[in-house]
Amino acid sequence: MTRILTIAGALIAATLLGGWTFGFDRQGPFCLYDRNYTNCGYPSYAACMATASGAGGYCAQNPRFAGERVPPRHRRGGNYAPY
Repeated sequence: MTRILTIAGALIAATLLGGWTFGFDRQGPFCLYDRNYTNCGYPSYAACMATASGAGGYCAQNPRFAGERVPPRHRRGGNYAPY
């Protein structure tokens, strides 16, 4: 019985904790490129340039950044001109 509960507890813990990445794989819209280093976790160009000014390197847009998808807005009613 104890063995079954231990296995069940391990499976539940693995399921619950398996999806947490703690932000380490978070991609931002800007990347800092250096000779030996690349970091694409910057939310703005200014934040990237602030790091680049101290650490060296250059900033550019992240070619793999997808961003958040905004659902399309639906119109109500037909095509009519409001008065």
